[in-house]
Amino acid sequence: MQKYETLYILQPGLSDDQVEEIVKTFEAIIPDNKGTLIKTDKWGRRKLAYRIGKHWEGHYVLYEYEGDGSTQRELERRLKIHDHVMRHLTTKVDPRMAAELERKAEREKRMGRSEDGEGWGGDRFGDRDRGYRDRDRDRDDDRGPRRERADRADKGERAS
Repeated sequence: MQKYETLYILQPGLSDDQVEEIVKTFEAIIPDNKGTLIKTDKWGRRKLAYRIGKHWEGHYVLYEYEGDGSTQRELERRLKIHDHVMRHLTTKVDPRMAAELERKAEREKRMGRSEDGEGWGGDRFGDRDRGYRDRDRDRDDDRGPRRERADRADKGERAS
């Protein structure tokens, strides 16, 4: 069986109950077509990258599932004809990438990190996003490395 990910965007004017009902309807399609639903991620209401129709926002939902091509085709067919679905996208997950993600999750679990990346180096960029000012501010003296080089050049010292 092949792994798939399907992301779709629902209209923003729907209530939470309506969104939940639509999500359950589409979740039922996968087992009905001999597939297995792995995970459902409801991202909630988010801003769109560009306007679709008259909407600037939408409810995002992501399914991860396994199945054959008929499962994926039936889900896409139903997404196309549903009135409240604005956009959808299905991607086939590379088996090597899926195995790598599983190994990464196991490693993080062993190290005691949570799945959302909290813990050591949990923020997105780690220490790379700290600027020179922050690093220089941590020094004992008030002057940064550029200023020190300029002082040495004024004195005629060779830069190291």
